[in-house]
Amino acid sequence: MIDIKIFQVEQGFCAAIELGSRHTILIDCGSSHQFKPAQYIWQRKHCEYLDYLILPAYTKDHLSGFDELVNQFYQHDIPIHFLVFNPSLNLEQLSDLKPFPLPLNNSLKNLKDQSQTIEIEDLKLTFFENKSANNEHDLSLVTFIQDQDINMILPADLEKEGWLKLLESESFRANLEKVNIFVASNHGREIGYCEEVFNYCHPEVIIVSNKENQPLSDEMMQRYSEKAKGTISGISKKKIITTYDEGTIVVSKYLDCLRHIVTQKQTNSSIYC
Repeated sequence: MIDIKIFQVEQGFCAAIELGSRHTILIDCGSSHQFKPAQYIWQRKHCEYLDYLILPAYTKDHLSGFDELVNQFYQHDIPIHFLVFNPSLNLEQLSDLKPFPLPLNNSLKNLKDQSQTIEIEDLKLTFFENKSANNEHDLSLVTFIQDQDINMILPADLEKEGWLKLLESESFRANLEKVNIFVASNHGREIGYCEEVFNYCHPEVIIVSNKENQPLSDEMMQRYSEKAKGTISGISKKKIITTYDEGTIVVSKYLDCLRHIVTQKQTNSSIYC
């Protein structure tokens, strides 16, 4: 059993991977007035520790819920087993952001072919990084999520130049070819779109994590609609799903059933379910 939840946030991005009641992985620390990653983890039943905290984009909006998360984990004695971020980041040179207040080392080191894979039961997480870039967005750590018939990519805030550098990697292209659920880069903005990606990637569904006041533009809706094939067997009724329109987006897999996608509008009583 796996649930991949993409939350509606006002700053940055936040997703959680839950493997039944045994393992929890948090990707990014974006937040909003209604949603705080710290509260989500604390209220998740049976969560005695966080397996991985993955920080794919080291910017203020993506780390908006980071301090509260760390403070609450210390307060309630919930350990974070592993920290993951781009090992090529020079944290001292990134604007005025504070370093990680965690006694943890980065789990990614000396990535072979710019990539490394972590496995937990049937779940495989493969990470790719650009070792250098002209801006912080192109240093985003790209995450491929693979579990049986779920093949998803989370590219964080990559811009076109960052995409093109990664496309030089044969391994990156091979992973792209498997993707059936594509999460749009940079919240679906034009700056994160790269036409060349879709020479290799032919997803069934494209997910956009965008803010409450930032609907997907008509132009980008058209572009992405042309790239998504759509699904069969009721996996999803829509080719393009946005958090702006639908709220939390959950990709699930139970036993031998087909993967399926459901959405949930956020209310104060439901967002931490």
